[in-house]
Amino acid sequence: MISAVITAAGNCTRFGREKLFSRIGGEPVFVKTVRQFLKVKEVGEVILVVRKDNRKRFESWIKKLNLKVKLVEGGMERCESAEKGVRVSKGEYVLIHDGARPLVTTKLIEKVVKVVKKHGAVMAAVATTTCVKLVDPKTMEVVECLDRPKSWLGQTPQAFKREVILKAYRLAREGKIEGLDDCELVRKLGVKVKVIEGEWTNKKITMPTDLEIVRKWSQYV
Repeated sequence: MISAVITAAGNCTRFGREKLFSRIGGEPVFVKTVRQFLKVKEVGEVILVVRKDNRKRFESWIKKLNLKVKLVEGGMERCESAEKGVRVSKGEYVLIHDGARPLVTTKLIEKVVKVVKKHGAVMAAVATTTCVKLVDPKTMEVVECLDRPKSWLGQTPQAFKREVILKAYRLAREGKIEGLDDCELVRKLGVKVKVIEGEWTNKKITMPTDLEIVRKWSQYV
């Protein structure tokens, strides 16, 4: 079985308010995200990781719309929240996705499922269309320009064998490895992570302007 863990426990500091309840086509952002995974036949369960202080608000919508979703309370950091979701999952493979990426298509989800079964670790990403600069944050000077064919922008879903990602989380908690996302933690184990081409419309809502863009794109995705 394939499990999907959708992280929705962030503080939305940059957005300024709880973005996952903002409406797209009349329904909250998180509902649109969840529905995409529920449409995929191979996904046997969807786990939504939320903050304790707004759990009842999520429960209200889930009950109202009769969504087949399991709620789990997250932690202080995204990695901790994702781990809590993975721990209650029952699938051999786990897809981990940002709740704030509501335009992920079933086609992309199905592609991730297919590839993770073959390779054991996979992430969606898009190739850059402009030069990516590494910048010294103290001096704001360019340190390096990344080679464009090698520069990809990470997205979710990211998917792994359950036992592999749990090992990565454990070692991260013990301070033995570190990484900015799930993919990097798994890579630090020595596991090769396959990259598949994502979708530019699979945009993460971070700022209010992102929400307006996603609302417009949702008419066509």
